[in-house]
Amino acid sequence: MNRNIMKKLILFIILITLVIPLTGCFSDKAEGAGSNGDLEIDYLVEKKEDKENLKATSLLAQMREKLSSKNEVETEIQIEEEDIVQQDKKELSFWEKLRLKNSERGKDEELDLVSKIKEEEKDNVEIKPTENKKKDSFLEQNIKAKEDKKEEEKKKEENNTKDNESKEKKEENKEPEEQKPKENTVTLTIRCDTAVNKEMHKDPKFKGIVPESGVILSTTTFKIKEGDTVLNVLETARDKYKIQMAYRGNKESAYIEGINNLYEFDGGRWSGWMYCVNGWYPNYGAGVYVLQSGDVIEWNYTCDLGKDLGQEWLGN
Repeated sequence: MNRNIMKKLILFIILITLVIPLTGCFSDKAEGAGSNGDLEIDYLVEKKEDKENLKATSLLAQMREKLSSKNEVETEIQIEEEDIVQQDKKELSFWEKLRLKNSERGKDEELDLVSKIKEEEKDNVEIKPTENKKKDSFLEQNIKAKEDKKEEEKKKEENNTKDNESKEKKEENKEPEEQKPKENTVTLTIRCDTAVNKEMHKDPKFKGIVPESGVILSTTTFKIKEGDTVLNVLETARDKYKIQMAYRGNKESAYIEGINNLYEFDGGRWSGWMYCVNGWYPNYGAGVYVLQSGDVIEWNYTCDLGKDLGQEWLGN
């Protein structure tokens, strides 16, 4: 029984504690007591309310600031869009403005049309000069190629003319050089065929003097000066080829006694040396005969006073 009573009392107390704050009993007393006697409780309540008010006001201020900033951004965007539209309108031509006025489409469609028209115009403007440039470059290349060909042909002609002139000059220079030696040269030959026919070359006495071929000096060219004689050419041959030669008398009346150590009378009573020029045997000395360019001189040994050389007049 005691336990049941205790449980009931506890439940009753709990109900009272729950019901009193809901019904508001004893509120006046509490407020009066708090206002008159307990100042600290009122102060705390006021602080809490102030903090809550401050929080509310701060939240409102933040919201207002955000709204104001959004409005400012929107207004700036609208101003920029209006400026862009005005600039686009300024750049538009008269016909484009008429098209935009007559069209019933929105601003977005109008701007799209304008942008398309501008892009097409840019494309047209960019394409035309490139095409013209290509054409111009092609023509310029052809012209340059033709000009280069002409210049090359001119250079070839100039080179050919220069080569021809140089050849002509060389030929002109060569001709006088070739003519000079012809005008100032003679030929000389020294032979002893008659002594070979007499078989003097087999005699040990004339070994090295009478060659078996009969040629002491083969046909050789010598330069001459004006006034040179047959004797002068024989002396040059003596000095140049070291051929022995001896004569007596003065140069004008010189008589050749021996050549290559083959003297007169070595081949008999009527043997000796004779000269001829161009096939003619003169009847005067070698120091008197003045030579001319192109003369052919021969010194031949005779064993029969010229008859063995075909000169019968000397024997008579």
